[in-house]
Amino acid sequence: MRRKRGRVLGLLLSVLMLMLPVIGCSTNSADQKDGTIELEFWTINLKKNFSDYIQGAIDAYEKEHPGIKIKWVDVPGADVTKKLLTALSSGDVPDVVNETSAGLSVLQSYQSVYPMSDLVGKEKLEPYIDGLVQSVTIDGKVMAIPWYHGGPPIGLINAELYEKAGLDPNQPAKTWEELFAYGKQIHAKLPNVYGSNDIPTLESLISEGLPILSEDRKTAVFNSPEHVAFVEKFVQAYKDGAIAPGAVVKDDRQYQQTIDNQMTAHVGWAQAAQLNNYEKNAPTVFNKLKVVPPVSGKAGQVAVKDIQLFIVPKKSKHPKEAADFALYMTSAQKQLEFCKLVPIFPSTEETLKDPFFTNAEGNTIKDEARKVMVAASPRLTVNILGLEKEQELKEFYMEEIRAALMGKKSVKEALDAAVKHWNDQLAKQ
Repeated sequence: MRRKRGRVLGLLLSVLMLMLPVIGCSTNSADQKDGTIELEFWTINLKKNFSDYIQGAIDAYEKEHPGIKIKWVDVPGADVTKKLLTALSSGDVPDVVNETSAGLSVLQSYQSVYPMSDLVGKEKLEPYIDGLVQSVTIDGKVMAIPWYHGGPPIGLINAELYEKAGLDPNQPAKTWEELFAYGKQIHAKLPNVYGSNDIPTLESLISEGLPILSEDRKTAVFNSPEHVAFVEKFVQAYKDGAIAPGAVVKDDRQYQQTIDNQMTAHVGWAQAAQLNNYEKNAPTVFNKLKVVPPVSGKAGQVAVKDIQLFIVPKKSKHPKEAADFALYMTSAQKQLEFCKLVPIFPSTEETLKDPFFTNAEGNTIKDEARKVMVAASPRLTVNILGLEKEQELKEFYMEEIRAALMGKKSVKEALDAAVKHWNDQLAKQ
């Protein structure tokens, strides 16, 4: 009798052990328990200064979507991509992440991002500036939703130096060729003054309509005769004094000849944020400056280096809900609210149509900068290639460009060397 009772007790224990995982699953998940979906949301360095805005947006979204709860995590900017890769390897991943364009390239090389175009309807992406959407489109898939950025570049002129060189400040250069012609005249008339520090970055190639990669994105192609001819214009400008001698330094904070020390007379592409530095540190020069549209390449686009984005990691348990929240955070209204708090530019065309951007009626140089940036925004694109070690590849290209400018190599030799290095790296991916 005892043996029989023991066998029955052992059978019951075995059944109970089999049931424990099921019981555990049913009690550990909030989604299963009360029907609420919790989305983990990461931002980059926003909690300290913009907690009210972000938390207010979260509260409003939760009110409109009672079945959704948002867990907000703020991450230091330098750590976000590394932390996300660690989370992906562990399987405990956030659902929607504020990433940088550089971070997207790293994540894309690991194939770890859900295409947004697979998660939301095509019409949901129409409000965003087309060039920005195209910049995050890889292999026909929109991989991220563009958010905010520092704004398109502006052009700058030292009106006093222009007049001394016999140029009209009201007739700024529109193309690189004109900029270099003006710079050559400036240096000829004013030997201690040069044109600018503009050199042929990858962004300038893009603005000229010159491709960086082949259509299948497997090889670098920026050593064609057209690419060589374009870069040779910069090399000649460097020889003519249209580009300053110090333009070849790696760190632009180390330029020897600058517009604020009046050793250069203009800038083809400048960041509007620099105006604050000029106003504070060189007020007499600041009063001589005139904002003009940025120089434009043949493609008509203005390419910038980086932008803030939203992505959905592939291991998100709720990708569609995450994508919907990303659309909400980047909606025209939410971006307008954010732009009123900090001097940034939005990724939606509708936001730029608001009086906040269109009614810049003041006559200060900063008002003019805003007008120029708003006008250039529809032509904006971002230099995102989606490659592993993308930053290293871009820096290798710049090293070869510096060698060409200084005459250490011909342009063809420099571009061939850069393309070979890129293709050696691409072959390993």
